[in-house]
Amino acid sequence: MPGRIVGQMLVSADRERFIEIDTDKVSRGSFYTTDEAWLNAPIRGFMNHALLSSSSVLDPFAGDGHLLELVRREFGAAIFGLDIAGAKWARNDSLVNIPNPGRAVIVTNPPYLANHSARRKGVAALVDTYFDGSDYDNLYKIALDRCLAVADFVVAVIPETFLLSSFDKSRLQVVSVIEGDLFSDTEAPAVVACFGPASERTDARVFVGDKPIGALSDILELRRGRSRAGIQIVFNDPNGRIGLRAVDAQDVRRRIEFIVGDFEYKRSKVKESSRLMTYLDIPELTQDELQNVVAHANKLLAELREKSCDLVLAPFKGNDKSGNRRRRLDYALARQIINDACLAR
Repeated sequence: MPGRIVGQMLVSADRERFIEIDTDKVSRGSFYTTDEAWLNAPIRGFMNHALLSSSSVLDPFAGDGHLLELVRREFGAAIFGLDIAGAKWARNDSLVNIPNPGRAVIVTNPPYLANHSARRKGVAALVDTYFDGSDYDNLYKIALDRCLAVADFVVAVIPETFLLSSFDKSRLQVVSVIEGDLFSDTEAPAVVACFGPASERTDARVFVGDKPIGALSDILELRRGRSRAGIQIVFNDPNGRIGLRAVDAQDVRRRIEFIVGDFEYKRSKVKESSRLMTYLDIPELTQDELQNVVAHANKLLAELREKSCDLVLAPFKGNDKSGNRRRRLDYALARQIINDACLAR
């Protein structure tokens, strides 16, 4: 938006409303870990293996040093930190380059900031140089790419959306979803992703906390469904006969669901850009057929959630009132579920 003052975050385009933000913190994408839950049994096992190759650990985005201090205390490793600000560590912009001549194991919580969020938060001018010429849409992906280029073993606390992203996961060995709050200043859903050398490539093992869920490839395969030929589905149709609550509410009684007819979302609010709640239609189906498809679609959705421990769905803004991570159903998967339900009718 022309004339935007750096440090003003857009909160309402319709009302042209902005709020002031901490530009230094936001542009660095800094969220500091305050909980030690990231170092659970699967991660500890990976760390023991990684430290056979190097007795030193580097954090290129060291911040307050919480990760490094825990690693030193738990594993007796020599620790080294780099950071773009502060006096505690050697000064370095690790989004540009990471010096690691000894191939130390990297353990880090890199910066999180999507390029579209940088524009909305009014700090794009401070981070554009990182995104220029990059194929990545978030600072954490740029940071992770830099880490993997200079270390054989990398342990990174990163957004859970990484699991469904197109980022190269060929070196990923272990990933643990952390359902508690790791950070003091954000509810960003996080995973601990553990990468090994290219020579050790294997199908990544997925955990929720300490609980084994399965291979990442099997979880991602669940998203592909059975049907290939698509039936016509019209999303964001104010007159649609199917309601879609595409996000879990904090109230556990209102989870993601396909609904015949009206639900709590007003039809007048449906826009082309609606993504969390909307109405849709399948024009070729009769009303009786549509009701059967909706019932079967909800059954398929429940099966997917159970088989994948919810990991086929993107995380969404913290936990519900029962402490379970809220989830969001993207329209690509919603379309696949409906197609599969139509195939089975």
